Amino acid sequence: MTGPGGRSGKLAIVGLVFLLVACGRAQGVVDTREALERAGFRDVAVSLRTGGGIGVARIDAAARGAPPAEEAAAVAWTTLPVRFDQLVVALGDQTVSFGYQDLAGRLGPRAASLDARQVDQEVVESGLKLMLALSAGALLSVGVVVALGLVALRKVRRARSNVDQAGPASGRSDVSPSAGVPGASDGPAIPS
Repeated sequence: MTGPGGRSGKLAIVGLVFLLVACGRAQGVVDTREALERAGFRDVAVSLRTGGGIGVARIDAAARGAPPAEEAAAVAWTTLPVRFDQLVVALGDQTVSFGYQDLAGRLGPRAASLDARQVDQEVVESGLKLMLALSAGALLSVGVVVALGLVALRKVRRARSNVDQAGPASGRSDVSPSAGVPGASDGPAIPS
């Protein structure tokens, strides 16, 4: 029979697997952010969203001292592993939008592996995987709490069992404290 520690260990493994799967897809966004930072952009955020059937990739970065928006678009074109319809580059209060066809004309064709997935697929799957990861985390948390509760209950039961076997804990014993002391009596003197 598997004890509570074994069950919580299995839940931990399942939770980690879901978390790794959810994080695996986000790696492409992280790689793009890091490539932008290497290119000289600061405070970079890369996000994907979809609406009305249009997949939008967005890059936000600090404007001060940043290379031009076209350079950010070129980095995303060669690193972001999703097929987007529009790329928005926001550098401070300057925002420039690039259409997919416009970038293809300027920068040439993308690697087929980068266009294998659509933004809307990525957004939906990432959301589902995040939901699964959070659910696994919640189940793991509940499993740990239940396991800890069972361990605590087991300790309380053992302590009660030990007390029951040792007898009452009243501080009294069958032996009188004055036993064996000359001239001492076991009780108060009764006047005659």
